[in-house]
Amino acid sequence: MGFPSYDRIVEALATASPMQMVVADAAERHVLEGALAAASAGIVEPIFIGEPSAVRNLLAELGEHRSFTIIPAASSEEAASLAVEQVVNGRAGALIKGHLHTDTFLHPILARLRTTKRLSHVFVVEMGRYAKPLLLTDGAINVAPDLATKTAILENVIEFAVSMGLAVPKVALLSAVETVKATIPSTLDAAELVARAARGVFAPALLAGPLAFDCVVSREASAVKGLSGPVPGDADIVLVPEIVSGNAIAKALEFGAGATLAGIVLGAQVPIVLTSRADSVKTRLHSTALAAYLYHRTENASQSAAPVR
Repeated sequence: MGFPSYDRIVEALATASPMQMVVADAAERHVLEGALAAASAGIVEPIFIGEPSAVRNLLAELGEHRSFTIIPAASSEEAASLAVEQVVNGRAGALIKGHLHTDTFLHPILARLRTTKRLSHVFVVEMGRYAKPLLLTDGAINVAPDLATKTAILENVIEFAVSMGLAVPKVALLSAVETVKATIPSTLDAAELVARAARGVFAPALLAGPLAFDCVVSREASAVKGLSGPVPGDADIVLVPEIVSGNAIAKALEFGAGATLAGIVLGAQVPIVLTSRADSVKTRLHSTALAAYLYHRTENASQSAAPVR
């Protein structure tokens, strides 16, 4: 079984109970639209944190008359802190970033929900011309990762992919060329990561690189360049050199090629939806569904029960 498509995730969630998911600093139209779409789909029961009258007014403007829990917060900092408090106290199983800055949102998460792992972000990209979801990391949190940070990012995304049902993740290490060049640092890192993979560091994943993006997703381009093996042209995961290239690729695929994005933060105690202000309702819904699906699989696995399928 491979990494699940959004349609398969929705099908699986139809048999699961809606999870409590807390929205930090919810008093913004696009934030509420995404949460309401997930609630209407039966994926979550949102808990809104923010200025209560502002949240209620926006809900009314959106024609929403259902009763939701609204927890008062006088500032973005308080909203972020109270959101984490809901998770710590067991009243919510995941977090959604609302209308606040990422640094403000992540500060209490790092203080109270961090694990021994480094936080990293993964986009799940679904493209019409690629046969399966492509996991792209890290285009949102780690700005200019060194080799140690890239190792931590890889460990996070491989564990995530396996937990979602992908038995042997195929990982492409992105650069601009397929040869190792001293003048292109990402190729040097790729060579070292491939060497570590050969020693079993990233098992059960298979690594290849450096690879330009055409050789990440195209068997034909890989063959023309003389590349073989299981990863070139058939990658499940692409590790980008730094945040600019990762963010640009994700947005170019979404806005230029019609791809569908979902994205979550890995490495914390619970799934975290890290939205952008420009995210569509569709992206917000897909990200929330992804977080809920991961939550249910993790909870079921921890209880030694059959995972959500």
